Amino acid sequence: MFLLMMVIGLIFLIAGGFGLFVVNINMVVGDHTWIIGNITFSVFLVIGVLILLFMAIFNREFD
Repeated sequence: MFLLMMVIGLIFLIAGGFGLFVVNINMVVGDHTWIIGNITFSVFLVIGVLILLFMAIFNREFD
């Protein structure tokens, strides 16, 4: 379960970071799609970071 959650967290983190990069490079600043893209991919990034953080702090599999 630990490895599965780490992989899911990494996928969210990479997808969110890559999505933010693409949105901020290709979209016009202040456009509606730019705002929605930033919000959407920021949520992916935050979820990925939180999964990895909680898995690192509350890991009981190797205790």
